[in-house]
Amino acid sequence: MNFELFLTLCNYLGTIAFAVSGTAKGFKHKLDLFGFTLLAMITACGGGMIRDMMLSEIPAALVDPTPIYLSILVSLLMYAFVIRQKIDQPRTQKLYRLLTVTNLTFDAIGLVIFALIGASKGVELAMNPMASGLLATLTGVGGGIIRDLLVNEVPIVLKADVYAVLAFGAGLCYHLLVVNLNLPAIPVYLVLFIFCLVIRLLIIRYKINLPSFNPKPH
Repeated sequence: MNFELFLTLCNYLGTIAFAVSGTAKGFKHKLDLFGFTLLAMITACGGGMIRDMMLSEIPAALVDPTPIYLSILVSLLMYAFVIRQKIDQPRTQKLYRLLTVTNLTFDAIGLVIFALIGASKGVELAMNPMASGLLATLTGVGGGIIRDLLVNEVPIVLKADVYAVLAFGAGLCYHLLVVNLNLPAIPVYLVLFIFCLVIRLLIIRYKINLPSFNPKPH
């Protein structure tokens, strides 16, 4: 398979994953139709837009708006599914738990996919490993940061789950394996995706966090 086509397919999968995550966040905060659709688009396209603007490029989502349309479609389909549920107290609580799990799971998928897409951009532009790692981080976490700020939350990247560190590590490993060791890009992408996704899900499952400033009262 052509690597450009492979990245396009990965971009669509990542868009779907992050759109689901953004919509689920909007549902949790009881936003209206415009609100949760906007969160879907921001989560799915925001990181790539930030990355492209930093590289002085027109954001890819504005050149080809397919990811924007895909985000809207995913958001509306989720809404159609949710409104079919009966709103009684036990089912509502079950739905909120489902939305939380959905948000975390699809956010993990989107994070890894977009981090590796960001790293591939660094490799394409013949940047150094640090630059590829930073582009991976921006692409993976940028949309989620904007999403969380819009709903008045401290971005998860700043407080929990080894979020940005995993994106940076994925990007750095991708660059070193593809450029320095000259391994084929598609197999490296797939192996890193599976490996980093498993790590991310284990981090969520066992609530592994970086050390934080949380002084205990005397």
